[in-house]
Amino acid sequence: MWLCTRHGFFSIVRKDADTFHIRARCREDLIQLAQAAGIGTPVASYAGSDYPWRILCRATDLPQFMSALTASIDYGNFKSAIAASSTHRPKLSAYHDVHHRMVEWQQEHAGALEYDTP
Repeated sequence: MWLCTRHGFFSIVRKDADTFHIRARCREDLIQLAQAAGIGTPVASYAGSDYPWRILCRATDLPQFMSALTASIDYGNFKSAIAASSTHRPKLSAYHDVHHRMVEWQQEHAGALEYDTP
């Protein structure tokens, strides 16, 4: 799962029944998340891995990380919140790229998509 958050950009994957890896492109993002959650220690990844940093997380601890991410949502517009953050502003153009590509995908597949209507 990819997460673009006020604490940084993360990829969370399940490695086995009891272990998740919360992965990041920069250590500072994981430090912010660990501080917000009150648990976790960033470690360097193994050689050749896609993400250079990660937190190894027990399945029972994942809700604490997700709760910290949820608590950080205090804005009405994510991209504006990132633009206002001196720490995360350098990621803004990458977030714009992701947003733009998903809008393109939506437009390309609009006729094939079915939406539930109330």
